[in-house]
Amino acid sequence: MAAPADPAPAPSWAPASTRRRGQTLEQAIFQAVLDQLQTVGYARLTMEGVAGCAHTGKAALYRRWPRKEDLVVDALDHVLPSLADLPDHGNVRDDLLDLLRQLAAMVNSGTGCALRCLLAEVDREHPFARLLHERVFAPRKRSFRAVLQRAADRGQLRADAASQLVADVGPAMVVQRFLVDGPPVPDDYVVSILDQVVMPLLRP
Repeated sequence: MAAPADPAPAPSWAPASTRRRGQTLEQAIFQAVLDQLQTVGYARLTMEGVAGCAHTGKAALYRRWPRKEDLVVDALDHVLPSLADLPDHGNVRDDLLDLLRQLAAMVNSGTGCALRCLLAEVDREHPFARLLHERVFAPRKRSFRAVLQRAADRGQLRADAASQLVADVGPAMVVQRFLVDGPPVPDDYVVSILDQVVMPLLRP
């Protein structure tokens, strides 16, 4: 009897089985969160739905995020402008313009659309809304104040202008325009906020 033939080699076009790990998998999961926020909303977003959208297993999510609240917060924190490096152009106007343009670029992107859906759905008194504020929004509000404080230390503006109230003005106007009129927030509007509203508040 003839020996059985060796199995045929796999066709060269057959896709290799790969298992995503680390940042590659994390990026896919975070993008799936944003997609799910836009398509089903926060209330109907589930860990199972995110896993399916990211083409991974639920276990990959639950190993790091025990609740969907933690996953959504981490996803938004990841895609929003980084807090690691504040702009430092040597003058306060250029630093603030850089930060405001980063904010405008974010709200004009798919991330902004997901955030808009989320804010429209979650009541401000909801525990998740407080978590979102503490871990995502509040640190970024402080970055504007940090730029003002640095400028005050340089003598570029009045010391009392380096307050959180003044720091909130520019970002609040960008977000308000976005929430009321929708994207895009035009660059000339961002510049006008800075030059006509914020800078006059800073001058001696």
